[in-house]
Amino acid sequence: MTTTQALELAQNENTPESILDELAASDDENIRRMLAHNPNISIDTLDKLSKDESQFVRVRVAAHIKTSTATLDYLSKDESEFVREFVAEHLNTSVETLVTLSEDRLIVSWVAGNPNTPFEIIEKLSKDRDEFVRISVSVNPRITVELLTQLSEDEDENVRAAVAKNPKTPAEILTKLSKDESEGVREVVSEVQSTGV
Repeated sequence: MTTTQALELAQNENTPESILDELAASDDENIRRMLAHNPNISIDTLDKLSKDESQFVRVRVAAHIKTSTATLDYLSKDESEFVREFVAEHLNTSVETLVTLSEDRLIVSWVAGNPNTPFEIIEKLSKDRDEFVRISVSVNPRITVELLTQLSEDEDENVRAAVAKNPKTPAEILTKLSKDESEGVREVVSEVQSTGV
């Protein structure tokens, strides 16, 4: 089989799982990377690829919708920050792993946006010193109106704009933010109100 044929098979979502599994042993990183992106790949093959020497393959595994909780738990300890970022945002990542990853300063903002992150962690992260963490908390679907109210008064205008974008933000907070000192925040509120988002 030529490299071109192997790449075509690795990308084709109609390729049988058994062939995809065979391709996981390829010496060609591009083939393994394409394979880890294939929607028809088996959970077992994703698990095998989670141990790949290439961080780019492991990133694709961490991002794949079918990746198991056990594989994500394994990848949460990966040396690559990029791999851990995808684990932190994955919906199959266990609560225990999210709690552990919330202590990793390099990826905590990804944990803050994951809807499976426990509320206690979200509440703690809403007071984080890093505005990117607070922005992620502001758009998290699990956030409470109480936290949205607190974050609507954040010193950082990007946090306040993120609050305006959250569909759970009550009309009274949007009204207050429509008079914000920041033109950017006012523009976001105007956009949200005009589109009904």
